[in-house]
Amino acid sequence: MDTIPLLLCIQPPPSAWVSGSTSSASSLFSLISSPTRRLDSLPLVIIGKRPFSSINSDTGGIHISHRASNSKGNTSLQSVKAAHYSLLMENLNALEDTLTDSDALILERDILLQLGRLGALKLFHACLSKAFDGPDACEVSDALVEKKMSSKRDNHVKRIIRSGKRETRKSRSERKSSKPNQNSPISLLSTANQKWLQQPSFSSHRRASNSKRRRSIIARNEAEMSRGVKVVAELERIRTILEEESGQVPSLRCWAEAAGVDENVLRQNLHFGWFCRDELLRSTRSLVIFLTRNYRGLGIAHEDLIQAGNMGVLRGAERFDHARGYRFSTYVQYWIRKSMSRMVAWHARGIRIPTTLATAVNQIQKARKSLNNRHRKYPDDKEIAKLTGFSVAKVRSASQCLRVVGSIDQKMGDYSNAKYMEFTPDPSLRSPEETVIRQNMRSQIQELLSGLDCRERQVLILRYGLKDNQVKSLEEIGRLFDVSKEWIRRIERKAMEKLRDKELCSSLSHYLNI
Repeated sequence: MDTIPLLLCIQPPPSAWVSGSTSSASSLFSLISSPTRRLDSLPLVIIGKRPFSSINSDTGGIHISHRASNSKGNTSLQSVKAAHYSLLMENLNALEDTLTDSDALILERDILLQLGRLGALKLFHACLSKAFDGPDACEVSDALVEKKMSSKRDNHVKRIIRSGKRETRKSRSERKSSKPNQNSPISLLSTANQKWLQQPSFSSHRRASNSKRRRSIIARNEAEMSRGVKVVAELERIRTILEEESGQVPSLRCWAEAAGVDENVLRQNLHFGWFCRDELLRSTRSLVIFLTRNYRGLGIAHEDLIQAGNMGVLRGAERFDHARGYRFSTYVQYWIRKSMSRMVAWHARGIRIPTTLATAVNQIQKARKSLNNRHRKYPDDKEIAKLTGFSVAKVRSASQCLRVVGSIDQKMGDYSNAKYMEFTPDPSLRSPEETVIRQNMRSQIQELLSGLDCRERQVLILRYGLKDNQVKSLEEIGRLFDVSKEWIRRIERKAMEKLRDKELCSSLSHYLNI
């Protein structure tokens, strides 16, 4: 019996398939032994571009052309046709399953590639590991895969296709079992915290003793640093006195002699005091910055407020007494606030006012605000004086300090180039009538003074500034005449008694309204 090979030519799959499936499809050839006696030619089987599932129902897509016209050959080919067709269908089913599995692998590879580009590959593996965390699920899925693959084996050609998922899941589960659980709260703790948890816990009595000992150490350091600042302040005061007396910078030897210590001791005290000063300023810097928030927006720069707070720290360190049991940070807050408020009172306004008056202004403002919120009306001066304890005159004088200070060089409006200076009258210029009246008044005063003694006339001229419009005090006039101020007061009283005549007063009364 002759064996004739039958070659099945399968057209490549449609373009919608991936490139990896064409290689597996083109590499599949079936070599079949046909038990025929004599065949002049081989049948050519052509499968069109149709789905494999439609082959069972419709055989119109298969065209078999025979080149032999022999009757015996036709009979033998018709008998073999059924066997070849069944074998062809089995091969096509195996090919379909192979292409499906390869498409699934390529699709899985593409999905993993896209997840890697998006940066979500680790999250995908973590979710996949959680899904396949149980060993039973892995075993069941592996058993189903093996059963499916075993059912697809061919009698003639045995094909085993492994996707590699089992090995991937096995390696992933091994890595997961070797690593600790990162989701547990204990794994989130650092190594130092874990060591601290392993240490034996201290009792509350021991913690209290440690905190008490720490507070005592801090208090002792603060007292020592304040003592060093006091020593430096005293030494600098001695040096200032020496500079004022001698008019030059004193040497270290003169400074040590004036302080009553040795030069080396003086140098050590200076270095220690400067070190204590720097440490106190460094440790209280956060407190100073915290207190500056109450003085922002008042016209003083933030750096100037910090500098004023540092000066308050040094002033408080010079006056700190640790024997009273107060903490240094609590005591020094008063001096920090005082230094900052004084700087604001001195430099925040265009017109400087005294510190006591600035304090009174702040109290009056607070009282006015509280009364307005309480009674829903604008309070008068008597109510404010009753609440603050000030007199009505002081409340009125303090209210005048609250006026807004502006510049006369400022423009009068947004759409006008005119300035306030152009429309503000000059009070120093006098009218012609006022000038004549003042000249007559001066001539009459000179006539009145001519009737007094020379000493009395000079004292009144200097006391009231009748010559150069500069008023002098009794002490200044006494220094000029080389006498005491009480003697000048007696001369002034005697001269004023001579001028207090009814006729003279009536003649000069019309000058009072000028």
